[in-house]
Amino acid sequence: MGALLKPSKLSRQLLVPVAGLSLLAASFLGAPAAVAVGTASISGSVQMQAGLSASMIIVDAYKDDMYVGETRIWSGSGSYTLDGLAPGNYKVQFSAYGEGGGIPVNVVEWYDDKELASTAQTITLAAGQTQANVSAVLNTGATVSGKATVPAGVDATKITVEASREGEYRTYRASLKADGTYSLANMIAGQYRLSFYWGNENQDSSPSPIISSFLGGKQWSSATLVNVPKQGNVTGQNITLAAAGIVSGKVTVPGGVDVTKIVVSLSSVPSGYSGYGFVKANGDYSIGGLEPATYKANFYWNGGGDFRPIVDAYYGPQGATFATATPIEVPPSVPVTGISQTLLAGAQVKGKVIVPSGFSVTGVRVTATNAETKAYGGSAVPDSTGAFNISGLAAGSYKLDYTAQDQNLVHQWLGQKLDAASSAAVTVTTGQIQSVSDETLVSGAVVSGTLAIPAGSSSQYKYASLVGGSGVMGQTAVADNGSFSFNRLPAGSYSIEFNRSSGLSTDLEASFYKDKAESLGAASATQVTVATGEAKSGLTTTAKIGGTLTGKIVGTDGQPLNNVPVRVYTKDGSLVTRGANTSADGTFKVTGLSTGSYLVSANMIPTRPSGSLGTIFSGNVKTEGAASTVATTVGTNTDIGTLSFATAGNAGTGFADVPAGGQFSTEISWMATAGISTGWTETDGSKTFRPLSPVNRDAMAAFMYRLAGKPAFTPPATSPFADVPTSSQFYKEITWLADKGVSTGWTEADGSKTYRPLQAVNRDAMAAFMYRLAGKPAFTPPATSPFADVPTSSQFYKEITWLAAQGISTGWTEGDGSKTFRPLNAVNRDAMAAFMYRYNSKFNPS
Repeated sequence: MGALLKPSKLSRQLLVPVAGLSLLAASFLGAPAAVAVGTASISGSVQMQAGLSASMIIVDAYKDDMYVGETRIWSGSGSYTLDGLAPGNYKVQFSAYGEGGGIPVNVVEWYDDKELASTAQTITLAAGQTQANVSAVLNTGATVSGKATVPAGVDATKITVEASREGEYRTYRASLKADGTYSLANMIAGQYRLSFYWGNENQDSSPSPIISSFLGGKQWSSATLVNVPKQGNVTGQNITLAAAGIVSGKVTVPGGVDVTKIVVSLSSVPSGYSGYGFVKANGDYSIGGLEPATYKANFYWNGGGDFRPIVDAYYGPQGATFATATPIEVPPSVPVTGISQTLLAGAQVKGKVIVPSGFSVTGVRVTATNAETKAYGGSAVPDSTGAFNISGLAAGSYKLDYTAQDQNLVHQWLGQKLDAASSAAVTVTTGQIQSVSDETLVSGAVVSGTLAIPAGSSSQYKYASLVGGSGVMGQTAVADNGSFSFNRLPAGSYSIEFNRSSGLSTDLEASFYKDKAESLGAASATQVTVATGEAKSGLTTTAKIGGTLTGKIVGTDGQPLNNVPVRVYTKDGSLVTRGANTSADGTFKVTGLSTGSYLVSANMIPTRPSGSLGTIFSGNVKTEGAASTVATTVGTNTDIGTLSFATAGNAGTGFADVPAGGQFSTEISWMATAGISTGWTETDGSKTFRPLSPVNRDAMAAFMYRLAGKPAFTPPATSPFADVPTSSQFYKEITWLADKGVSTGWTEADGSKTYRPLQAVNRDAMAAFMYRLAGKPAFTPPATSPFADVPTSSQFYKEITWLAAQGISTGWTEGDGSKTFRPLNAVNRDAMAAFMYRYNSKFNPS
């Protein structure tokens, strides 16, 4: 028997021919000695079908689908023995090779005359058993052939065709001939996808002049499945390959930097096309195989490890981001040259981390975040001495945070601060090495306990939240046995909330530690105080089955509405929102309610199929202002009957100055329902929205903060704006807007920063606010402006055209047929409601 090797699942590596030797000689010289592991054996004979010859036959043994060894017949036929086998279940595979090796001359076959391992006959051996007559006659397999038509001037012999089998995976490859024809031989039966791509083992690394494609389509999902019969011939599998784009240039790096460790990546948004290439020692690179499109190029370090000697960059001016990178138009066939970039030396921030005894300093990561943009700059893991070096930083100011990986250490910012705002920034210039003071990390406190789950609860999901002075500090799932735990906590006092996450599907009432119902308010929670590193365990509290609310939703035709989202909520958020969707019969059941008064709304999501019906509220009305509250009690059910779009009263919008059915009335009602703007209460007690009043910048900040869901945010102790004191009505919202980079205000002549809170917001600035609130999504503005009054050189041209592309604002059609945006007009409150309603429908659909 040949060598018995370490088992490997259904795979074996054939010996590669050595220069100057045939495969037979190479195999003989390289074959290790046999290692007997048992006393059983398998034997038989192998022959080739008439007209088929071979110089070597390999017989492989697999035990429980793991390769265990082989033997070889050094001719085109003969007998074999696989000996030294341990007891077990075996399958045997046969493959034959011609002089010089290469690919098999037969279809690789399993005993007994099977093409797949899954259908092969199993041979069960006992200790010492000899299984004879495991024989085979080897045949040729199926053939798939065709022709690939290539672009003029392309060397077809450098293109590979590869067939990939569905199901039990097999691949077959061949190079095209000079005329583009190909033939894949000795294939097993099955369905295959054929792919055509540039490159084979005999060519250099020249860029691909063709676009890699599958037969039938460019993607795996659109490829044609070719049916290949056993020992059949499938012909005429022809394809025309398209010419690709090629981009080349030169990369210049600082002295001492290995330029071959730079990768150039091209990406096209929104098409999704991409390509990448490595840089040669002389700085040149060339990337082929590109779909014709507009690309942006990113140059980044790929040298391994944390150390980065250069600043990653986008093609364009220094400091360009993806959004501001210079677009590269890539046509087919015609190479784009000169896409060159000079990379700057990266700055470094060095320091040392000190951890308490018993903790591992190498389990900490130090991260640098740009102090202005909040963008990630770089990170590093300290060595065993605690020393770290964050490299590859662009010139600028950074905040450093220290996070433990799976260790109970408090998350800190430089200077043992608990938030970025109070931590000092570290400023570096190009290539500068800056050292910071040692950072001593503090052991985290631990708070743990048990939530007793009442009998009869069927809730799969149970959550506990820890709330501190700066908001929610953490959330964790409650285990099936009721246990919960929070760690990495700084010293302080905390309250614990249970099942108070909006949207959570649970039958449990929301509550506070210890045994406090949600209806008693957050102030009723028992505070848990911990010192540095203290572990406070054994906290116990009991959950209760919450109240339920049932009802039914029908449409304008009186028929049940299926899959309509129902929301049970309070306007002030004092009780957590619960929800459910209607069933096919229109009924719904909302669980986990507290004792209290709720409003009920259905069909709040404009993007749902029934969204055109609007929203219906408890009391069978179409406006929140006219809705009636519903009383619920823990442990009991409240049924509100049927809410019918056919009979629901339209009691107006809830605002005296916004008539039902008027322009933007739906959007204004939504603003009020969502809690984004509730208007004013006039002296006569009526509610007004003042739709034609302009929106000031301070109110805009408040609107956007609420639109974002009122995220947890602690405003800075010192105002970043000279004209926004900390006592301002919307101080928190304005500083949140600035913190997120949505609006950074102005720098005045004396160097101070101002926000100008009472200044009206113009439509162009509104577009910029919304674009930034959406996260500055990748967007290429059109070459020609869609608006007559917004030239392509406008300050906010990109943001305005993005807003239009999303359908949030389409402007006006003037008398002469032209489209205008009126960028310098102030945004009125009714238009603001429309903007936010459309934004929410697109970006906050849930």
